[in-house]
Amino acid sequence: MILESNNRLRFYIFLVIAVGFFSASFHGLGLLKSAPWNIVYSDVLGFFEKAIAPGFPYIDKLIEYPVLTGIFVQVMGFVGGTRAGYYFLSAFFLVLFGVIATYFLYKIAAEDKDKNKKLLIYWIFAPSMFVFFVYNWDIIAILFSILAFYFVQKKNNAMAAFFLALGFVSKFFPIIYLPILLIKQKNAKEWVKIISVFLITAISINGYLALSNFTGWSYFFSLNSIRNSNPDSIWTVLRFFIFDFSVNQINIISLILFVMTFGWLIWRFRKAQFMALCFIATILFLLFNKVFSPQYVLWLLPFLTILPLNIKAPFYALELSNLAALFAILPWFFTKDINYFYASIPFVIIRHAALFVILVKAIGLARISDNLPEYSARRK
Repeated sequence: MILESNNRLRFYIFLVIAVGFFSASFHGLGLLKSAPWNIVYSDVLGFFEKAIAPGFPYIDKLIEYPVLTGIFVQVMGFVGGTRAGYYFLSAFFLVLFGVIATYFLYKIAAEDKDKNKKLLIYWIFAPSMFVFFVYNWDIIAILFSILAFYFVQKKNNAMAAFFLALGFVSKFFPIIYLPILLIKQKNAKEWVKIISVFLITAISINGYLALSNFTGWSYFFSLNSIRNSNPDSIWTVLRFFIFDFSVNQINIISLILFVMTFGWLIWRFRKAQFMALCFIATILFLLFNKVFSPQYVLWLLPFLTILPLNIKAPFYALELSNLAALFAILPWFFTKDINYFYASIPFVIIRHAALFVILVKAIGLARISDNLPEYSARRK
């Protein structure tokens, strides 16, 4: 049995490497001038000039990502040297992170009888993996989140907090799992330990840069506070057809909607599975955030792999509408032709509707597991 399990895990790792190679090759076509950049575009390749620009991120040059991502980009540019070298090295490590994430997803779902099928459907062969695996740097924060979930399962809160902090300083969103980890604790000692580990880790990584150049370090936060909703965001659709919200109005309304629904649902189902609550929090973030980058769908995949949910129809509606929205809007960034925005609107609406359906399913799972011990709701 153990040998069979190890062979299956090796096979899954081989498959995820193959998917990563496909994603890297697709976006790597951007190295060729004959490949249309408005189709094979990736943030990774698009950041080459910033990666090799003189100076160090956050101190000498502005980077619109949290610190670990910015440093990763800098190292890839320094070591890679050329555009091709930078891209190939970046792709190699992003795929490697995906391999490690696959390993720990497999370990987390060890007791689930359907884990083999779900790993294939909702992780390895998810449409988003083929396109967004090597599109942006989200896989870094996703890996740290998965490691945090693994240590929660092992009841090691200190390590869970450590990896949540690494995720936070990579891509910010994993911080929404911290309050959930805290409310699952039954004594103040665990609260102190979790918060201390999280803060020490985050400050250790950010502290020097923040003290050296606070403006450069905080650029990620200041930029996101003043930027408008992106063209393929539901907020932009609302701005065009319902009411012309200002940036500040969207900031306030989206924050209030998220905090209110997050606070109520997490408290209402506070006895539910930790992973179910984190899944709900992630969906709420995607529903209300003013920016919806297409690779954000990757954030949901670990939960679909781990949790006992069968949501193929809304899942594929979300995946396909997200891809359609991306490829409909990409030409707009290069031409500013408003027709591309109009073409993306139906897919943006379908994507949000699919997210809402998945939220309802996640709340249903939380309701079922509300009075059950952790992880007991898994199919055995």
